[in-house]
Amino acid sequence: MPNRNKINLIKASAFSLVALFMAGNAAIAGPFESSVAIEKQINKASVKTQSSVDRFADQTLDLNLDYKATLQLVDSLRIYNNQLELLIKSQENEMSSITREMATIDATERGAIPLMNEMIAVIDKFIQLDIPFKLEARQERVNKLKNYMIRADIPNSEKYRKILEAYQAEIGYGESIDAYQGIVNMAGEEVRVDFLQVGRVALVYLTLDGNNAGFYNIATGKYESLDSNYIRSIEHGIKMANKQATMNLIELPIPAAKRAE
Repeated sequence: MPNRNKINLIKASAFSLVALFMAGNAAIAGPFESSVAIEKQINKASVKTQSSVDRFADQTLDLNLDYKATLQLVDSLRIYNNQLELLIKSQENEMSSITREMATIDATERGAIPLMNEMIAVIDKFIQLDIPFKLEARQERVNKLKNYMIRADIPNSEKYRKILEAYQAEIGYGESIDAYQGIVNMAGEEVRVDFLQVGRVALVYLTLDGNNAGFYNIATGKYESLDSNYIRSIEHGIKMANKQATMNLIELPIPAAKRAE
């Protein structure tokens, strides 16, 4: 009996120790779990804060890059504006120069028109007083020049160029030898003949049958007959002008120059 009571007392003590241990564990477990929960919250908040910091850092970096890009753009625009101002100033100077040149050109053209008319009048008078070789072609050229002067669709530069061409053609006649056909009034009858023009020194002719020759007398302003002795020379001269014979000396009547009074 006593043993049984002893065993019961030992069991009761063991249960008491187990209960006490479990109560201690329960008391310890409460603060530990709270600590773990707080630490998790702190870590979570820390992660969230770090994300915010990272986001703000990225935004700050982007803003910094945008700011630098904006500064570069401003510098580029400033350089462009300075260059544009220089260009505008240069164009304004060029426009001023062109305006002055146009005013000068207008004044020059106003003075050039009377000059060109005078040049045409001079060449027209010169042809009238000259030996009458190729007279129709030369007078037609002058008439064209007169027509050019009253045409608004032809610029003054072109008119002047045509006048210079006419002068050059007249100068060329004085250095050439040429043969061509034309009409001579012989005893009231128009006769076709072969003309030989030697510069402005002589203008002679030979009838197509080769029997009659003549020359233009500057002193009288008329065609006159020549002695038959000139026929062979004129024939050879015509062949030379047509490049059918080699150049050689020929005998031609040369009117004496008028003595200046």
